[in-house]
Amino acid sequence: MNQKHSISDKVESLKEEFKKEPSLERMIQIVAAYHEQGLTERGIGFAEALLMQIDDEKDRSMQMGMIMELVDRNEEALTYLDKALKISPVDPQALHAKGMILTINGSFEDATSIYRKLRDANPSDIQAISGIILCLFGEGRPTDALALYQESTGTIPKNPHDWHPKGMIDGIVAGYFETNASGDHGVAPEKVKESFKRMEDIIRNFGAEVQMFYTMGELSGREAYKKALENKKIRN
Repeated sequence: MNQKHSISDKVESLKEEFKKEPSLERMIQIVAAYHEQGLTERGIGFAEALLMQIDDEKDRSMQMGMIMELVDRNEEALTYLDKALKISPVDPQALHAKGMILTINGSFEDATSIYRKLRDANPSDIQAISGIILCLFGEGRPTDALALYQESTGTIPKNPHDWHPKGMIDGIVAGYFETNASGDHGVAPEKVKESFKRMEDIIRNFGAEVQMFYTMGELSGREAYKKALENKKIRN
């Protein structure tokens, strides 16, 4: 089967599922499928038509920001997120989203400022910690990044969704060691591997849902590390 035709069938199938049971998750899947097919504008248009039905301007702007991030239009994503933050300046979800886009773009100082604001409100905010660690690596401060990583290992999430940023932290650190195994960072790779192994043992006791969120987070962390470092090189 032709690849483009196959993806088109996927879009139609997802849209049929959406008609039966509308959800934000399915909408995002449809936009992603359009994007894969090279029909990004159609995907954006589909999302815009649906999100226009949301009365709350903050929520509408935030969801559009996330859609734009999904299709790699980060500048437009930031514009939408700034609209949401103008309405609600301390909204954690919008701040986290903006912080990650700035981090991926290589704007580490601006991103760190956001993450520190989030940690001031909630010192155990694992998602903010993962962002700061990524920024520290991006700024060429691996010793500080790994010190914060070691500090974070004692934090055990209370709900399954929070295992995603927990996995992301490990993915970021793994990404660093995969490219800087012999660097002068003050922490031996073996010690980190032992920490990862302990985490695997802990996760086994929490079941499949936690395992899924952690694994997805770990993959996201590796990818975020790669993108942040690539954009740093481009900016430099």
